[in-house]
Amino acid sequence: MAIPASILEIWSNQGAIKTPKSLREKIENKLTNSQSKIQYKNTLDIYLQGSYRNSTNIYGNSDVDIVVQSDSTFFSDISELDAYETAIYKRAFSEATYTWKDFKKEVIETLEESFGEKNVEVGNKSIKIDDGSYEADVVPCFEYRKYISFGENDDEREYIPGIKFYTTNENRTVINYPKEHYSKGSSKNQRASMKYKPTIRIFKNMKKKLIEKGMINKEQAPSYFVENLLYNVPDKYFDDTSITSRVYQVIKWLQENRYSLSQFICQNEQVYLFGYSQEQWKEVDAREFINQLIALWNEW
Repeated sequence: MAIPASILEIWSNQGAIKTPKSLREKIENKLTNSQSKIQYKNTLDIYLQGSYRNSTNIYGNSDVDIVVQSDSTFFSDISELDAYETAIYKRAFSEATYTWKDFKKEVIETLEESFGEKNVEVGNKSIKIDDGSYEADVVPCFEYRKYISFGENDDEREYIPGIKFYTTNENRTVINYPKEHYSKGSSKNQRASMKYKPTIRIFKNMKKKLIEKGMINKEQAPSYFVENLLYNVPDKYFDDTSITSRVYQVIKWLQENRYSLSQFICQNEQVYLFGYSQEQWKEVDAREFINQLIALWNEW
C-alpha cells in the first residue's frame, strides 16, 4: 500500500529555521569585526547555502553550510566570449595580488581565534565549526564569474555568478553556483504553487527512511543530489492538491525516465547532475535510489 497521506504531510514540513540564521550571523560577526584577521573584510558576502538556504531542510538536520565569499577579487571563465570581447576583458582587468591561499589562511586563523582551535577542523572542502549544538561547514571562496558577454561599459557585461575554491588535500578546483541554485529553485517552487520544496522535503525523509531500513546506504543518495534530481521533474507533476497523488506521480515519472539520467541537470542549470567528477552523481546509484523509493512506497 502507499505511504499514508498523514505521514507525507509530516515529512513535508520544514526543519529548524532560527538556529541556522543565528549561527550564520555569529560567524559573520567574528569574520567582519575589528579583531578579524581578514584583510578585506568589507568585501565579504556571507550567506547560507544548501538545504537551510533553500528551505528544503528536514527535522534532524544539524550541519549548516555557510559560504564566506570574498569579492575583493574574482576568478572568471571567458571561454564564451569572442575575440573582440576577450580583448576588452583583458584591458579591463589585471592579475590580482590577493591570493586564494592568503584569504583561506586568514579565515582559518580568525575562526580558530574566535571559536578555539579544538572546535575548528579544516576539512577537504570546508572548515567545520562545532558550537556545541550545531555544526557549521564554512566554505571560504572567491567570487566566480562565467561571462556571457563583455563590453566597454558595465551595462554591456553579463555573467553568471558562482563561487570557486580549491580543496585542501588535492588542491583541486571546485566551482559551484549556490545563488543560481537558490533562484532557480525559488522560481520552480512558485510555478508549482509552492509545492516543489515541500515535495523535496518528503523525498529527503523517504531517503532517510531507506537508510534506516538498510535499503540504501548514505553515500548512494546525498541530499543535494536528491534535490537536484527532483528539479528535472516537470513542474506539472508537483502542482497536485493531493499529496499522495503528487508523490506517486513524481516517483512514477522518475521510474519512467531512469534511463535518461545523462540529460539531467543540476538546479543551477550550469552543470550536468550525472558524470564522472567528484561533484556529480553516479547513474547506477540514482537508479538504485529510484528503485528503492518504489519498493518503500509499495511495501509500506
